[in-house]
Amino acid sequence: MKRLTQIFQALLGVAALILTALIAAGRLAWRTIRNWWKKRSKWVRRSIATILILIPVGFMALIAYAYYDSEYGRWYWKDNYLSKNVEVHGFQDYKVRVYNYCTGKYTTPKVNWVADSPTNDSLTVYAIPNKRGYININNGKIVIDAEANNYRKAWVFSEGLAAVIKEGKIGFINAENEIVIPFQFDYTDKCRMYDFGYLFHDGYCIMTNKDGDLGLINTTGKWVVEPAYDEIWAPHESGYRIIVDNSKHGVLDSRGNVVYPAEYGYVDVLSDGFVLTKGGKKWQVDFEGNIVQPFMFDGTYYLNYPIGYNECGDIQYAFADYAKYEVMNRYGIMNRITGTPITLALYSDINMLSKDLFEVQDSESYDWYLVDTNGNVVSKK
Repeated sequence: MKRLTQIFQALLGVAALILTALIAAGRLAWRTIRNWWKKRSKWVRRSIATILILIPVGFMALIAYAYYDSEYGRWYWKDNYLSKNVEVHGFQDYKVRVYNYCTGKYTTPKVNWVADSPTNDSLTVYAIPNKRGYININNGKIVIDAEANNYRKAWVFSEGLAAVIKEGKIGFINAENEIVIPFQFDYTDKCRMYDFGYLFHDGYCIMTNKDGDLGLINTTGKWVVEPAYDEIWAPHESGYRIIVDNSKHGVLDSRGNVVYPAEYGYVDVLSDGFVLTKGGKKWQVDFEGNIVQPFMFDGTYYLNYPIGYNECGDIQYAFADYAKYEVMNRYGIMNRITGTPITLALYSDINMLSKDLFEVQDSESYDWYLVDTNGNVVSKK
């Protein structure tokens, strides 16, 4: 215990010496600075005092500016032109305003966002919390006020009409904010998953019923195609639309009539007809249904078969006169020389065992079969 007391007293002595030395050094430094200061002219002393005052003031100003800029400063990478003279300006607080370069003034208060310019209209959508309105892209002015109309969602205009949601129902308004199609359509979860844009094309718009099934309505709000599909695509330039039901594809014409029912694996619309895929087969028809190309595929792959061993004992292979062709991730056998199919594309995989024998894997059971060059199943493994 006595030893610890002595150590503690020694430490206190050292601390006292260090403190005394610091005080002495401080007093010496202060005298030196004071003597140096007295020898300076008034102009020098005032200049130094001004600098010492400006340094903390400037530092505080920088802090204030940094805070202001983070809250209210411009965020230039969010800028986006709506038209030649009207631009959306982004800000650091994640808000935007619309600026008119002709007048040199902002035309809107800060809003959440402004949609891109539509292709064929002069009005675009803007948003404030839980409300939507419309802005004229040519002058930046608010045309349909979001606060006043309480539209929870809104979409751009097409063929003079725009879809808006009020009290959970979808209706359509014109550019004067007049209700053209009453608020009668349900906005379902399917709408959120698959945004149709609610755009009219040649007088028809994709719409859902309360169960989420899709159909087409006309400009009066009447069902032209009853809601019965999982998907309806925007029309091709030819006017035809793809329909999808239970992952099967079909085609509607420009008036909503069924051209091909939704029973095909895939349908592609061309400028002069359709490419149809069904049951391991792919072919092309014109708009009248005449077959243009009876046999098509997504890709082909060479096949080879073993012919023996080389001197090192490695298996040697020869290229076959047959190829593996692909249709929608399934495979079939074709004659590589004549280009004619031997089997439909129904298999998960195909290999060649000899010059005239194939092994194929069933796409559902994954069982392997032996098939000859005529496409006949000769054995099941």
